[in-house]
Amino acid sequence: MTSRLVIVLGCLALLPAQLWGAAIMVNEYYNGGGSVGPGTKMVKDEFIEFVITETTTASSLAALTFGDSNDATSQLGGVFHFDQSTLQQALDNAQLSAFLPGTLLVVAGTDLGSQSLGYDPLNGSWGIQLVAGQGALDSPETKINGNISIGNNGDTVWISSSTPSRNSDTSGFIHAIGHDNAPGLVAANVASVFGSENILPSTITTGTSVANLGDTTESLVASTTPTMGEANGGQNSLWIDGLRFVGLASAPEPGRGMLLLSAAGAFILRRQRQGGLHA
Repeated sequence: MTSRLVIVLGCLALLPAQLWGAAIMVNEYYNGGGSVGPGTKMVKDEFIEFVITETTTASSLAALTFGDSNDATSQLGGVFHFDQSTLQQALDNAQLSAFLPGTLLVVAGTDLGSQSLGYDPLNGSWGIQLVAGQGALDSPETKINGNISIGNNGDTVWISSSTPSRNSDTSGFIHAIGHDNAPGLVAANVASVFGSENILPSTITTGTSVANLGDTTESLVASTTPTMGEANGGQNSLWIDGLRFVGLASAPEPGRGMLLLSAAGAFILRRQRQGGLHA
């Protein structure tokens, strides 16, 4: 087991340098067919999934904004922010001071279940689900006052270090992914800054998600089987396993030795299944 643990640590050391460039990334979003929930500013059956890539506090996440674009990907649509007290409650429940790398944070419409703050990564529970209008709130910024509503023709889902000053302001974007076969201004800016692979060159139908099967380098696919609150398979699952191993290694928990061994075992098994290691 010791030799395999060394191999795991070596593999983690080779993770792309961009991994540490953004504390949170968009991992998946879903295009539903419902209407916007009253007072929520988000379509009832849609979701956005983020993955946290660095140890991050509730206050740091609450300082960010996130949202989407219109279906022409030419201007910003809804602008939301995370509710700090809700995030802090999840951390208090887990007896942690910050969210660990590998945490999956979902913002969902009201039809996709109640808010879930049972965050407990030290015991294998790595997910949080915030409901629009509760733990995820419409930004008080009135210059951009749309809803989060994923479009068939196109959309760009983003997260920003600041509140956009106008509906074409992408200057604070930390990360973004989207789809459009004829990208507008917002999608074109995302492709220019983050890479063309961050925009899937396609329209999508209702009932379809856009998910990253890669890691810090996107490999976007359209899928009719969304994986809300779960890793997306392929390299994405391997990457998130690695993030969690790093998170457990730094967690302030006296009994984390066994947790580390369990994480290492899961990491190795994942690599074996994907042909990365051979027994």
